[in-house]
Amino acid sequence: MFHDPDLKLIGTAYANGQPITCTHCGDTTPLHIHKTSRFETWPAFVSCLACGKGDDSAVITNGLVDAALAARTGRHKTADRDTFAAEWRGITMTGELDPEIITDDLVQVAQVYRDTARSEASQWWSGKKKAGKTRARAAVKSATGKAAGAATGAASTAKAKALAAAWKIRTGDAGPAPKPRARRCTVAGCRRGMVTLTTRVHSPTGRTRKIKVPCAVCQRAST
Repeated sequence: MFHDPDLKLIGTAYANGQPITCTHCGDTTPLHIHKTSRFETWPAFVSCLACGKGDDSAVITNGLVDAALAARTGRHKTADRDTFAAEWRGITMTGELDPEIITDDLVQVAQVYRDTARSEASQWWSGKKKAGKTRARAAVKSATGKAAGAATGAASTAKAKALAAAWKIRTGDAGPAPKPRARRCTVAGCRRGMVTLTTRVHSPTGRTRKIKVPCAVCQRAST
């Protein structure tokens, strides 16, 4: 029914020293005031955001709304308040308007985002440095452990060689000669010098049976 409100009141506004209230629910805030026509003496329309209803004002006129708009202080800094104190044909009205966004608001928002981004970047960088130090300590510990293990192994090997050399000097290399490791027989089916044959010739019944005979190649069974 109406265009955007001409006055968006916040807090309690006063007309002739009396609070401006909703004629339906009695609330003083939040109220919006609309000019109803181009005639200054016509009553303005007061709508209540609390109950959603509204009515023509018995005190506020279109001319008083224009006077309030002309008397508003506006805002130049984020901390400023947009207030007004107007008078028209013997009727006074004071109050505070819903602040509109100004350049300083945008600057303050940008500074907040900048400071937040710096803080997050600092925390991220601190976390990366801490993780890097942890990895470096782990790498040093691992390398130290490997070096210590290698040194211990080398010392054990050297000790074994020294004991062997000392034993050789004392005994004149005496003692049982090491038994040479037998090579695996190349005959198919030879297992430890015995070859398994499937034959009927050596069977007393004439049927096929399996017998084991000494291998003639490696002759392990005879040693």
